[in-house]
Amino acid sequence: MKKRIKNKTTAALAAAALTAAGLALGIAPAQPAHAATTCGGFRWPVKIGTDATRFQVSHTITYTSIGYLDHRVPPASFGSYAQNHRIKWPEFRTWQLRATLVAVKLEHDGDIHLQLRSSGHRMIAEIPKPSCVSSASLWKAGITSARQAITSRYSVSLSSWHYIYRAVSVRGLGFFDDEQGATGAASNDIELHPVIHIGFP
Repeated sequence: MKKRIKNKTTAALAAAALTAAGLALGIAPAQPAHAATTCGGFRWPVKIGTDATRFQVSHTITYTSIGYLDHRVPPASFGSYAQNHRIKWPEFRTWQLRATLVAVKLEHDGDIHLQLRSSGHRMIAEIPKPSCVSSASLWKAGITSARQAITSRYSVSLSSWHYIYRAVSVRGLGFFDDEQGATGAASNDIELHPVIHIGFP
């Protein structure tokens, strides 16, 4: 038993020494896998506004409700064309709505996931990580501002939801996601993605 304890102590001291040496060289210690985020994924160019059809999106703000968007007909399927193109007319609109911000959480692709609810309807809105958005996006400045509006007010983590229950005004582009059973998703999986403005009336 004494030998086993001694071995554990020696290993711990060695690990500490390696960490200290790494810090001295400017090398950050390794982070847990769950702390990492990776940009990209399903329909990523459309999600961040760098898709081939981005110049066709109307910049005129259409005021709406979650209930209205929840009744729009989603795509029957997503082929390869949909990965870099908007494919249904709600995706070519800039929408704004008022709702209750139920909760926020960081996703593994770097997006901040917002749960929205209003009059018995619910939907998701997402704010990409600005460093995952190239300058080709027409909405990078808005995305950055919306992200700051959330992170300056609330704690956002990968590990758990942060519940808020506060009235907000959210502006973003329409986006149809594939069905993943995501928490707070609309019945037709429509989202505001990316969010380009968020206000706290």
